[in-house]
Amino acid sequence: MRFADLGPLPLSIMVSLGIAVVILAVRVFVLVRMRQRHQRENRQETERLRSLVVAYRSLAGSFTPATADQRGQLEEALAEVVLFGTVRQVELAVGCVQAIQRQEAPGYQALVDDLRADLRDQLGLEPIPSELHIPAAGPGRLRQPGRPGNAKGGAASPAPRDDVD
Repeated sequence: MRFADLGPLPLSIMVSLGIAVVILAVRVFVLVRMRQRHQRENRQETERLRSLVVAYRSLAGSFTPATADQRGQLEEALAEVVLFGTVRQVELAVGCVQAIQRQEAPGYQALVDDLRADLRDQLGLEPIPSELHIPAAGPGRLRQPGRPGNAKGGAASPAPRDDVD
């Protein structure tokens, strides 16, 4: 018995089934690729948010003055903002880095405020009311005249990070 001897109805059913299987396979492939891309984007956004939260905590996590040995940690936080921040945040972080290079006290507060607003938005939290005054962050008072780094005059080593997985 030959394939053509089956008649037009079984042949059309077999062709239809073959086309359906091919379409289903393409659909599954496309859906898997879309899910993988979505998961990758979610991981990237999660890493970005985690890094910015760590940077925010380093720059504004305390309302008491930071010590000079925390400079390395603050510079690391600025580097993370440069890598993961918005264009505005990168501009503010670069301004802080340039102030550090000129051995001036960097003004972190604008960066801290922008990070706070962006992170609250990304996390789906309502904005902080403008009439609520939040005190200046500790690192804004980090540098004291005549203390550009550690006791030897160089940059302090980075503080250990307890957020590393």
